Amino acid sequence: MKRKDHVAKARKLSAAGSWALAIAEWKRVVELDAKDPADWVRLALSYAYAGRYPEAVDAFGLAMQHGLPADEVAAGLGVVFCLRQQYDVARENLEFAVAKNPSNLAAWGNLVVACARTGDVARALEAAEIVLARSPRDLGVLGALGSLYKDAALPDEAVRWCERAAAAAPDDPNAISNLLWALLHSDTASAAAILARAREFDRRASRGGAAAELGPRRAPRSEGAPIRVGWLSGDLRNHAVGQFVIPVLEQLDRGRVESIVYATSHFDDAMSARARGAVHAFRRVADRSDAELVALARKDSLDVMIDLAGHTDASRLSALARRVAPVQVSWLGYPGTTGLATIDYVLVPPDPALLVGGWCSETPLALPDVYSVRALAESSAFPASPALPPRMPWRTSGRFTFGCLNNFAKVSPACLRAFARVLVAVPDARLLLVGFPEADRARADDVRARFAEHGVDAGRLDLRARMSFEAYQCAWSELDLALDPFPFNGGTTGFDALFAGVPFLTLRGASLHERMGANLLGAVGLSALAFDATDAYVDAAVRFAREPATLEPLRQRLPDALRASALVDVPRFARGLEQVLAGAVRAAR
Repeated sequence: MKRKDHVAKARKLSAAGSWALAIAEWKRVVELDAKDPADWVRLALSYAYAGRYPEAVDAFGLAMQHGLPADEVAAGLGVVFCLRQQYDVARENLEFAVAKNPSNLAAWGNLVVACARTGDVARALEAAEIVLARSPRDLGVLGALGSLYKDAALPDEAVRWCERAAAAAPDDPNAISNLLWALLHSDTASAAAILARAREFDRRASRGGAAAELGPRRAPRSEGAPIRVGWLSGDLRNHAVGQFVIPVLEQLDRGRVESIVYATSHFDDAMSARARGAVHAFRRVADRSDAELVALARKDSLDVMIDLAGHTDASRLSALARRVAPVQVSWLGYPGTTGLATIDYVLVPPDPALLVGGWCSETPLALPDVYSVRALAESSAFPASPALPPRMPWRTSGRFTFGCLNNFAKVSPACLRAFARVLVAVPDARLLLVGFPEADRARADDVRARFAEHGVDAGRLDLRARMSFEAYQCAWSELDLALDPFPFNGGTTGFDALFAGVPFLTLRGASLHERMGANLLGAVGLSALAFDATDAYVDAAVRFAREPATLEPLRQRLPDALRASALVDVPRFARGLEQVLAGAVRAAR
């Protein structure tokens, strides 16, 4: 094969995301002729996208030896370190690149991402303006601005940027994924509007022949044989998804379920080692194309594929659009609808409002008790025996403390107004919020200004930078009552509140992401703290702050209620999940 043929093949493999095979071809290209620095760059990027970061750095070094300008080397290293999520190092390289060559638009575009991730919003916006002035349809920048405004709890602005990205790339399903994630945070987006956009993802993912590649709905294996279940995720590691799912994998009956993990990220740690030990096979597929993933999963003869990512990072919904198993299910990592016609079910808590459907393209399938579980004995968040502080914090501090320790992105404008109403009604109370980057003082000042518009003095807000895990644990002991954000309720943070012995209030909506808090509270006998109207939510918060002693009986009962609840019974949950999956397989016969 001639060098030009290897180049053509390598380009095709790179375009498909088949990074392992692309590396082999680009290596062959540079072996045949090492003089072109552009080929070394392509090899370096293939290494980077395959998660082989040291080799990517080395390849950029060789590209420089063969004449690649210093700014392009630094820009390439910026990409490598962004992919590795080392955003500070990425920014150093990208700042060097744009200083050396201000016309390097690729470096400016990646600088937007690095600055947004490190909390320097002003610099991110400055870099974005430079790119969009010359390339107004730059998808990377438009998507990064959507993420930036979503993180600043300005969801409607985030949606506008994501809509621009979706319009700029009418065939790109990933642009719709970013939009859907922003829409879950919006207090103005209806369930019908979100579902309509999710169906647009399905249309895009099914274009280009993907629909014609749908696998046959083969007959599942015989009655009584173990069902073969695939778990598709990039987060079966030290991540919220991994912390919930891996203990369940360990409890599944291997005589009833054979589990195969398809890991879509390059990250590896002690938790992913646990996952490997809990399943029949653990396959890393981050460096494989959709076509390769589809072929691999079909070869494994799955009965069920469970997608744990939805429209989040490392998603491979585009592969599931081709159907890799007779039954395909969405659960946990994305609390919304995928929109895919080939996803048959979405697992939900046993909540009649969710089982009605209408908010999702999938058929809602109820889990027996709760949506997810966390083991008391091994919780990475709190001790095995949750215990209340000796006294409620208000008795020591002299003032009532509310807190929302969720990602601040979930504090929508309507949620912020509700928090402000509470503080105005209880003038001596304070509110603790977290997640403000140290480098982004302007964001904290902006939040104070938003509360000031509603009559809340800045001195009553305790806005804390992103904190260590230990500091986060300690922060719960300062709260008298937690406030669940809306419309996107807390999931992991709701568990954390209960494990810390802190009750919380929640507002129920119509869709899964709006009813997570209610399911958690119901499991520990605190359904009275879930409300259907904002006024009722605000009134309850005010009432507890004015009569804090009425909270003490709830806090005293909470540890025992949690220990007795389905939320911490992992074996029971595993048995229920086995039954639900077996039923879905039987229905597909």
